Amino acid sequence: MRLILVRHARAYERDSVAWSDDSQRPLTEKGSSAFRRLAKKVRRALRTVDRVESSAFVRAWQTAQLLHDATDCPDPIRNELLEGEGGTESIERLVRALDAHRARGALVWVGHEPTLSELTARLVVGDSQAAIVKMRKGAIVCLELVFPVSSAHGPSARIEWMAIPR
Repeated sequence: MRLILVRHARAYERDSVAWSDDSQRPLTEKGSSAFRRLAKKVRRALRTVDRVESSAFVRAWQTAQLLHDATDCPDPIRNELLEGEGGTESIERLVRALDAHRARGALVWVGHEPTLSELTARLVVGDSQAAIVKMRKGAIVCLELVFPVSSAHGPSARIEWMAIPR
């Protein structure tokens, strides 16, 4: 199975006056445009995606919608686990959640940092704190998973490809 991780595109800077609830902070027009261009470039690689799950935070949800609009990916479905702030416990919950998707061809998860970089490290080298990749805003990384992905089995993925906006 392929797991495609997407960090939300460039959003406005944190501003508690404009968005008292940071989950409501939207993408900038520049961030939307850059991600739309990137999604169109990787459209062919996303043909086999049969499910898109996203954080419900506005910036992630907008990114998931842009992915849907620019490709043949399905409409996003909320995944609350993608709304966490990283850390070993959060990453292990995501790893365990992958088991339910093992029969899929490809799954997209749209979320935030540091969760996505930590998840990538956990799956590729078996250690969520290893600094193997830092997901830039709007970046996409495709992992090829080998099941089982439980912590007892160490590394369980390899990076197939990665794309970043200019």
